[in-house]
Amino acid sequence: MHDIASQYPKSTSTVTNLEHGYFGAMALPVQAAFEEAVRYANAHLSPFVRGEFTARHVDILRTRLAQLINAEPDEILLTRSGSESMQVLIGQYHSLQPGDVVLWSNLDYPAMRNSMAWLQQRRGVTPLTLQFELPISQEDLLARYKDAIRSTPGLKLMLLSQVYPCNGQQVPVREIVAFAREHGVDVLVDSAHALGQLPVDVQQMHVDFAGFNLHKWIGAPPGLGFVFIRAAQLHKIEPHMGDQDYPVTDIRCRLHVGMPALGAVLATPAALDFHDSVGGTQAKTARLAELRDYWVSRVADLPGLRLLSPRAAEHGTALVAFAIDGMSARELQQALLNRFNIFTVERNIGHSNIVRATVALSTTTEELDQLVAALTALTHA
Repeated sequence: MHDIASQYPKSTSTVTNLEHGYFGAMALPVQAAFEEAVRYANAHLSPFVRGEFTARHVDILRTRLAQLINAEPDEILLTRSGSESMQVLIGQYHSLQPGDVVLWSNLDYPAMRNSMAWLQQRRGVTPLTLQFELPISQEDLLARYKDAIRSTPGLKLMLLSQVYPCNGQQVPVREIVAFAREHGVDVLVDSAHALGQLPVDVQQMHVDFAGFNLHKWIGAPPGLGFVFIRAAQLHKIEPHMGDQDYPVTDIRCRLHVGMPALGAVLATPAALDFHDSVGGTQAKTARLAELRDYWVSRVADLPGLRLLSPRAAEHGTALVAFAIDGMSARELQQALLNRFNIFTVERNIGHSNIVRATVALSTTTEELDQLVAALTALTHA
């Protein structure tokens, strides 16, 4: 795994990219498969897309994605992104009545928070946001969710990230989902940053609804995600804008995509093959934790630096958030970029912004040494 960088395109940029949370580079075999897929689709056009592509390739991919999360193929709906996946679940969840309460946290993805808030307009529900301050321990996180579930009359629906996108913290999904179910609350799980770097087993987690993308930690071409809806719960997600291409009992009527992402669909099996060839999620988890610890252990105790992610890799992921006393998030992000040629990203957590750095499988220790040196200089300025 240490020589994995050779399997990825070499960057020609003078900027060190430590913002791999947006999307991951395709490995060279995946890029080659994607380029060939685009050429093939461009040459064969409608006879291929209306025939073999729909009848064979889409079903092959749905089967492989189902195997990846321990689901059934007919519980898999292809989408164009993780955001679209979650918007299908949030916007089309119709087991709500006016006055019901829906819950999310300030650490969830901003677009998903907005979608949950929109349910007040769409369904007449009462919105409720859990406000967390970072850093927060796993124990406190679980306790706060349980208290909110227990003490909120009329709570019917929750948004829950498996990994918080702002700071990479793992969320105890299984325990929260189980507690919510005991209180009659459905949970929509956002697994955008989990799939590929953490185990995802919808049976072990007892998850009924989840949204995924494939361009982050699986390394597939951008333009493809998927939804899992447990077959017994499909009736709670209404068809997409009156879709009649499929019967109401078929998950595929929950999104009318129109023109599919041909290249992404055809090349994603190559991404899944590459994922398996490097050891799958277990190997990726170990490598990303090693890289994370390499730099986090060197900066965690710098004077004035606040680590906003769990220090222990067992509770964190490749995404790490931090702040420096006396600097706004924008000032810190811009200083890293303009003074040290290191690209990171600001992330919003409701009341404020924070800075996030994210490693990839192809990140080198030399790149992380640059980050450590930059943060050391900024904290001693």
